Amino acid sequence: MDYNIENMPIHIEGMELGMESSPAPGPSSVNTDESRTQIKQEVSEDELSDDDDHDDSEENEKEGIIRKDLTKLSPHLKGLMGEANLRYARGDLETAKKMCFEVIRQAPDAYESYLTLAQMYESTNSRKHKAYLMLASHLAPGNEAIACSLAELFTQDGDVDEAIKCYSRILLKKPRNLEIHMKRMQLLEQKGRTKTLLKAKQTMLKRISRNNHQQMVQLAMEIAAEYFELKNYAKAVEALQIPLRRIPKKITRDVINMMLELLLISERLVECLDIFTQYCGFTFDLTLNENNAIYLNTYTLPENVEIDLKMKFVSCLVRLRAEHLFPDLINSVLVLDNVETIGDLYLDVVDSLIQSNYPKEALKLLVPLVKSQNFSLAGVWLKYAEVLTTCEMLEQATEAYFTVMALAPSHVEILYPLAMLLLKQNKKSEALEVLSQELIGNRLDVAVLVEKMKLLKTIEDWDAYFQSAELLLSRHCIIVKYPEELHINLTRDTYKEKAVRLKKMRHLRNQDTEIETNFETIREPSLEEEYEVYKDILQTAMDRREFGVLQKFTFMGLCSKRFGKYFNEIYQMAFFSCLLNWDIFYGYTIIRDLIVRNTNNNLYWNWFGIMTSTADDLRHIRFMDRSSYHHPEITVNRRLITANHNAAMGNFIPSINFFLKEFKRTNSAYSAFMLSVVILSYYFQRSTRCKKKVLAETITYLFLNYTKLRTRFADQECFYNLGRMYHQLGVSYLAEYYYKKVFAVQNSYLDMYPEILCLKREAAYNLHCIYKKNGNFTAARNILFEHIII
Repeated sequence: MDYNIENMPIHIEGMELGMESSPAPGPSSVNTDESRTQIKQEVSEDELSDDDDHDDSEENEKEGIIRKDLTKLSPHLKGLMGEANLRYARGDLETAKKMCFEVIRQAPDAYESYLTLAQMYESTNSRKHKAYLMLASHLAPGNEAIACSLAELFTQDGDVDEAIKCYSRILLKKPRNLEIHMKRMQLLEQKGRTKTLLKAKQTMLKRISRNNHQQMVQLAMEIAAEYFELKNYAKAVEALQIPLRRIPKKITRDVINMMLELLLISERLVECLDIFTQYCGFTFDLTLNENNAIYLNTYTLPENVEIDLKMKFVSCLVRLRAEHLFPDLINSVLVLDNVETIGDLYLDVVDSLIQSNYPKEALKLLVPLVKSQNFSLAGVWLKYAEVLTTCEMLEQATEAYFTVMALAPSHVEILYPLAMLLLKQNKKSEALEVLSQELIGNRLDVAVLVEKMKLLKTIEDWDAYFQSAELLLSRHCIIVKYPEELHINLTRDTYKEKAVRLKKMRHLRNQDTEIETNFETIREPSLEEEYEVYKDILQTAMDRREFGVLQKFTFMGLCSKRFGKYFNEIYQMAFFSCLLNWDIFYGYTIIRDLIVRNTNNNLYWNWFGIMTSTADDLRHIRFMDRSSYHHPEITVNRRLITANHNAAMGNFIPSINFFLKEFKRTNSAYSAFMLSVVILSYYFQRSTRCKKKVLAETITYLFLNYTKLRTRFADQECFYNLGRMYHQLGVSYLAEYYYKKVFAVQNSYLDMYPEILCLKREAAYNLHCIYKKNGNFTAARNILFEHIII
């Protein structure tokens, strides 16, 4: 028989096995539906981690039972395959290959021929060897030897992910093969996939036989320890529950201690009592309260109970708030046990007592700890100081804090609570001394400075607070000495460029050109933390209405080499500081730059209008004239601001013309309102009586038209403006009518924002002025008492 299919092309995952001639395949071609299935199967960890906590049968546990893969070869093809293997063993490779290809032609879904071909190419063609081995593994997914060989090939090629998938496919068929579990875990650890590695360990834990109890316990504790570090206590408890449930008689004391510790941290106290009962020999007399809360009446401890279990039981009693039981246990521990050997267990109980608000009982354990030789440490003294503070033992707490400072000088976090403790004792100077630091050797402790600022803010020493804030910012900000230097801060240059320009300016004055501080800083905060401190400084200055200080610090922030990423935010803060300080010169410079970069931002245009509403500066007129050529879209805004400016300056005719055109064009409430306001102002400049009558009629028409165009949510605003208009015109009875309608308006927006939207106080004050002018002082006083309450 002449087998001429050595050169048949076989495609697998983009790999083509080079074969030269291609005879027409028969009906049993290799391209069957099953062989088209993607070879690279994704095996997720969830598929392997199905709970397998059922009882292990003896058949599954017995060693030596090997389940062979069922062959798909017919008897005559088995003989042909045997002959091919024999020819391969004798060295007749060409004949053996042809026989294998004939088997593939007749039975393409049988793995034996592919496996033999893979063995033939193992030493001659690694690409073909790997490809045939992948085909064999795909057709025999339960064959451990093939999958392991393929996984080793992937590992050698550096494709660890594919090797992991190979081992996962084996575990789908043979989940109790611990050796494969270990190999897969080693590869996951090599890849650094910690989460998947933890899941893989849990999967292995569920598959370990009961006979291998030592490995089960060791792995469970390892998993629990890793989850404990991740603070995932529920998963840690879940891992320990597996050996507790499957091998309860083989559980070690270490597992019990770890389980109790996890349950105490998780506040799962009922399960704690179950562990004490089932595994430690404790007995309890329990009752349930009306709220299903556990009340522990009595307990019985086994003889010679270990001290670690005893202390954990004390912690459990504390968390159960069994105040009638745990004090005696604590006293017995203090009498019978040596603190030098079990001090760490004392600390666990102390934590439980502090969390459960039993400070006096915690002191019983802390006093021997701080007096001991092994546990008189800074952390223990800190707990001692905190408990003393809770017990209002202020002098002893102060001494304890000073001891902590002596034991751990770098523990800066205690300085602020120590200073607050000294303030409670009216020792203000000592509190400041604790947080004070001299720049000896040009060294600044930034963390201490921040704590000092907190204290100064608490005691409201604002001068010292702002001085400390300036020292804090001077580390990375340029301190401006002269007003003309502020122009440099407002530019968008880098810190270095600003520094060079400032040095040149100061050199021209024959002054010291050094602009950076030369002291060394330690314990620097992160950028985000310092920026929060910076914003708190600005907020404090604004709350104190120290707008000059606010402007100073915002301008310092603009030339900071740390706050570069927050420049745009600080830039807007600087504008607000100029607005609050009414610094038109620099405020206009900032808002002009913002408008150039954001021409369609209406909020910026409103700020621009506020900043240019005074006659002190007319630069904006030239700016808008120039900008209108480059940005046609700002023409309307330019004309609007010009009209508002003309109205403010008393030049009413241009304003009236502008708003009249806008009213005809848009018929908007705003244009009607502004036109009526400008005409109302113009009304009081005219002396001719007949024209005044026409103007008054026009104003009334415009105001009424404005009220129709506003929404129903603006009723209070409309009534107030109508009342104000009639009040200005001298029509008192209509003004009174509309002012009273302001009081009757109710809507959802007023309830949501009463301090912003409500106009009742303004209407009440104006109505009081009308009554007072007409001599009705009683009504004027009553309206004030009813609506204006301070």
